[in-house]
Amino acid sequence: MRALLLAVLIVCTCPPFAHAEEGALVTVFWDRNTNGVRDEDEPGYRDAEVALRDESGRETVARTGTDGTYRLPRAGRWTVSHEETKFVTTTPTTVESDGGAVEFGVRGAEVCGTVWLDSDFDLQIGEPETRIAGHRISVVDDPDHSTTSAADGTYCLHDLPAGPNRLQSEDRARVDGTAWIFTKLTDESFESGSKFDMLTGKTLIFDIKVPGSVVTGYDSGFHEPRGMGASAGLITVDKIDYDGVRVGDKLIVRCGYTVGGNAPDIRAATLTFPDGLKVVRAFGDHGLDDVAQEVVVDGQKVTVRTKERMFTTEQSVMTAHVEVQHAFAAQNITCEVLASLYVPADGSSATSVFEIGAADSEPAASGTAPVWKVVGAVALAGVAALVVVLWRRRRRA
Repeated sequence: MRALLLAVLIVCTCPPFAHAEEGALVTVFWDRNTNGVRDEDEPGYRDAEVALRDESGRETVARTGTDGTYRLPRAGRWTVSHEETKFVTTTPTTVESDGGAVEFGVRGAEVCGTVWLDSDFDLQIGEPETRIAGHRISVVDDPDHSTTSAADGTYCLHDLPAGPNRLQSEDRARVDGTAWIFTKLTDESFESGSKFDMLTGKTLIFDIKVPGSVVTGYDSGFHEPRGMGASAGLITVDKIDYDGVRVGDKLIVRCGYTVGGNAPDIRAATLTFPDGLKVVRAFGDHGLDDVAQEVVVDGQKVTVRTKERMFTTEQSVMTAHVEVQHAFAAQNITCEVLASLYVPADGSSATSVFEIGAADSEPAASGTAPVWKVVGAVALAGVAALVVVLWRRRRRA
C-alpha cells in the first residue's frame, strides 16, 4: 500500500513531458504584381516544392498544402529555399530562419483575351459586337488554372508556367445555343479573330518562352448557328433475292444521313426494324478516321451517336446486320436523324422508310410438270411415232 501511494505521489508531482516547439510557417504565393510582398488578392501556390536544411546539416524536400503553406517540423535554425526556372521568383530564393516566418513570391505568365459574339459573321471582333461575360477559359487538363471573363468579355489566366500550354474555351451549345466561330488553326493565311478550334474549343499547343511574360490575343469568338437541319438518305438493303425475303436470310441495312448548317454538330440517328428481324451487329461510318461514337442496340432499335462535332459537309452512314427470324407481313424499316446540339427535337428531324416483309420458306415444289416440259414430251412422242410408221412402210415395200 505504501508503495502504491508513493507511485501516485510521484505521478502527480512530476512535471508533464516537454513537447517540441512548433516550427516556423513557410509560404509560397503568387506575386502577381511583382512587388515582393503578399497582397490580399494573391493566392498561395499549392504543392510548391521547398528545400530544407536544419542546423545539423540534414537536408530534405517538402511540399506546400492547398493554401501554399508548410509548417517546419520543429523550432530551430533552418535554411529554406525555393526556385523554379519556369517561373520568376520575386523574393530571395534562399532564406535563413531562426523561428521567423518565411515567404517566397513567385510570378507566372499570363495569357489574356476577349470573348465575343460575332454577330456579323466576319470572324473579327467589331466595336458594336456583344462581349460575353462569365465565360470560362481554362488550361487543358489543369483544373487549377481557370478563370471567367469579366463584364467586358476580357479575361486573363494567371500563374502559368513557361513552356507548352493549351487552352480550352467553354462549350456554349447548352448555355445559350451559340457555337465557336469558324477558324483554321493550322492555316496561318486564314484570318480569324479566334484562336479556339471550331470543333473542340481548344487552342493549338503554344510555347511561353519567357517566364512571367504576358501573352495577349487569345480571343474566343461565338456565333448563332444558322440553317441547321437534318437529312436522312434512302435506306438500302443488300442480299435480297429476286423472289423475296425468307426466314433465315441475313441482310445488311444501311442509311446515310447528314446534319447541315453553319456550325459543326454531333451526329445521331436511329434505325428501327419490324419484329421478325434480329439485329446481329451495328456500327457507324462517318467518313473520317477514329471518330468517337456510341452504338446502342435496344431490341428493334439501333442508335448511333458521335461523341464529337463533325463538319456539315461529311455524310454519316449507319449499318446494321440483321437476320430474319420469323415471317411477317410488309412493314417499314425507318431511319430517323435525331435531335443534336443545334437541331431541336421539334419534328424537324428527317426520316426515311423502306417497306419489307418476310415469307416462311422457299415456294413448295408442284406435282404438275411445267408447260414447256409437257410440250416437249408431246413433241418427242410425235417424232418417235412418225419414225416408227416410216420404218414399217419401208419393210412392207
